Amino acid sequence: MSLIQPIYHFPVLTSNISLSLNPPFHRHRVAAAAAVVTVIISFIRRAPPIPFSAPLWPPMDPAIAIVVVSVLLGAFLAFAFFGSYFRKRRSDVRSISKPELQSDPKTRSSKPSQPITKKHHSKPHSHAFDKDQNKRHHPLDVNTLKGHGDAVTGLCFSSDGRSLATACADGVIRVFKLDDASSKSFKFLRINLPAGGSPVGVAFSDDASSVVVASQTVAGGCSLYMYGEEKPKESEENKQQSKLPLPEIKWERHKVHDKRSILTLFGTAATYGSADGSTIIASCSEGTDIVLWHGKTGKEVGHVDTNQLKNNMAAISPDGRFIAAAAFTADVKVWEIVYSKDGSVKEVSKGMQLKGHKSAVTWLCFSPNSEQIITASKDGSIRIWNINVRYQLDEDPKTLKVFPIPLHDSKGATLHYDRLSISPDGRILAATHGSKLQWLCVETGKVLDTAEKAHDGDITCISWAPKDVPTGDGQVLLLATASVDKKNGAINNVEDATMRVLAIRGRNLKRITLGSIEKTDSLCFAWVAQFFWDFGDQTSYTKSEWLVSVERK
Repeated sequence: MSLIQPIYHFPVLTSNISLSLNPPFHRHRVAAAAAVVTVIISFIRRAPPIPFSAPLWPPMDPAIAIVVVSVLLGAFLAFAFFGSYFRKRRSDVRSISKPELQSDPKTRSSKPSQPITKKHHSKPHSHAFDKDQNKRHHPLDVNTLKGHGDAVTGLCFSSDGRSLATACADGVIRVFKLDDASSKSFKFLRINLPAGGSPVGVAFSDDASSVVVASQTVAGGCSLYMYGEEKPKESEENKQQSKLPLPEIKWERHKVHDKRSILTLFGTAATYGSADGSTIIASCSEGTDIVLWHGKTGKEVGHVDTNQLKNNMAAISPDGRFIAAAAFTADVKVWEIVYSKDGSVKEVSKGMQLKGHKSAVTWLCFSPNSEQIITASKDGSIRIWNINVRYQLDEDPKTLKVFPIPLHDSKGATLHYDRLSISPDGRILAATHGSKLQWLCVETGKVLDTAEKAHDGDITCISWAPKDVPTGDGQVLLLATASVDKKNGAINNVEDATMRVLAIRGRNLKRITLGSIEKTDSLCFAWVAQFFWDFGDQTSYTKSEWLVSVERK
């Protein structure tokens, strides 16, 4: 009885232990093991003595017997426990590896051979993800509308602010009609470039009905095309046209900078002095040359060489008087366009140099009155220059203000701005670095607001509308930006472009969408923000949005 009695009470103990275990570990298995041991012990107690004259094995100490039986029972229980545990883990792994196939049997049956990993890059998933990401770009909400099929490489407002032209790497120029920036649909003029070219810039010519496009050819070099509206036929004059008139090529120029690419394309109506108001287009190459073109005729009216290894960009003043170039060195060169009495361009003469930066100038822009230039440099500073001087009498341009660029990397080093654009009232400077967008007070240099991640990719274009644009709530100012956003597509990498428009008026900030991609999810956006900054305190925001779509042709 010394051997049987301790074991006889053991099933009660194991039953109690089994009741304390969690259900996932199958308490019934432990209880079953205890029942088996109980049956064995009962059989031993009732069995008669073995009729052998000698024992089959030497006598065993009762304590050792207890240990042996306990070890065997523990091994059995451990096997049952871990077996059920690992079977449960394998079931969980299988359920995690095929969540979408279980939830979407149609997809599983229609495309059984596709890898499961491709499902994570499907359009519905990326659309929801991108929309959430865009909400985190800025406190404003963003909607998406379709329009562009590839990267947006250029944008430009018409002189009246009622049209916005975009150049897209899909070979199409789109001119959006902004009759109401808060509308749920936009008509746009579609211009298909000749085969073999990809647009890299766009500028309006004499009016909103004609645009000049810079196109990079496959063979190398760039071409310029001026598209204008086709005159309606006599039989169609009295008919009410529901669509925008089709454009046609008015003039074209090829290899305008030999085999060099065009970096920037700016146009303005020349109103200074005896200028006749014609549009002058300035194309800046990646080399050292800048060429001036007559917007209506396509005639070359001027040519300058910066002699600074390579250009970064060039701009023309709003009144058509000056050209300024940011190039490899820290100095900015400015030329004056001289007009004859008949209003045509007579010559382009060397004007002045802006000296003060310690490193290369990355971007510049003219003030709306053409009397100041704002420059951003890799030395980490912004400078505002007064160019309304008598440089013919050797009067040097003056530095009015110097502001540090309020951008730093993770190590504390000052960053530089990639692009600048000043508002039509001359009070707000929009600046970009990568995908970050900032608004600065021109008077103080203070940061008014920041969109830490205004786009998923680096911002490539930025421009203010020269005049107020109508919306449902009244007239507003618009800031348009474009970006190349890269996403991993289901098959390969797809370059997306994003274009947002920011409107300023009043004290509330709102945002809508203006354009998007056709093949992927978030391509072209539009901000419509209504606010006014008191140049001491930042204003509050009002979150509101409209769902905007494009009326397709």
